[in-house]
Amino acid sequence: MNEKGILLHAKHAFMPNSLGYCGPDDRGVILQHLEESKGGEDLTSTLKEFEAAYPFLRLIARTTGREAFDYAVPEAYWIGNGLLDKVPVPDFHSFSHRELIGRDPKEVKRVFKTVGTAARPHHTFYVMNTYASSSVADGPSLSNANAKKVAQMIDNCRVSWGEVKGVGAKSLQVEYRPVVLDGGRLVLSKSRLKKVKYNPEVKPFGSVKKGDPVSLHWDYACEVLSPRQLFNIRKYTMVDIDAANLLLAGSDSNGH
Repeated sequence: MNEKGILLHAKHAFMPNSLGYCGPDDRGVILQHLEESKGGEDLTSTLKEFEAAYPFLRLIARTTGREAFDYAVPEAYWIGNGLLDKVPVPDFHSFSHRELIGRDPKEVKRVFKTVGTAARPHHTFYVMNTYASSSVADGPSLSNANAKKVAQMIDNCRVSWGEVKGVGAKSLQVEYRPVVLDGGRLVLSKSRLKKVKYNPEVKPFGSVKKGDPVSLHWDYACEVLSPRQLFNIRKYTMVDIDAANLLLAGSDSNGH
């Protein structure tokens, strides 16, 4: 097992698990390993119980000839990298039908028919298209009060990024661009400051400083990003936004 990959995955899975949104009730196991900066069988076992995240790792791994916790695999899922472009869309389509718990087959069919080759096994794609597909299916007006709620859920649940502007004992001030719904379309809004939690006991946050780019998940700073990772998370987020907007528009485009 790739310890670095396991820890990267755990960093991004930690906060939604702590909030009770996904994964088993073993948040203490994840936290202990993150603070000790080491993997272990109990951590690996816990991470394998996530009903969506771990199956996505298996999909990316088996279609690109890797192990599920090779560093590049969780990096692809949470942040984005070139492995996403190597996963055949038919494999992703089949996976979404057969291995994702709770997905409506009609919803899956509509998503892939609409977004086509823009589909990527990226966490942000999964988040945005889950909400966008539900909005299309349920038929709410995206110009009403529901729009703000949908956009806020998408923005919290996706993995975003921000630049550190201030460092506190357990919180950071970051500048980031939220996703909002504007005229029935998802867009990245203007930059704004927000306060997020972080854990100085988790490497490399003991030395985090102003100007560092960080990944964010449910108002928690997960990782200090390299320039390559910052480029990729921006790139694939825009791909995901474009795909979700096809679905919101009810387009029959095949993604070309």
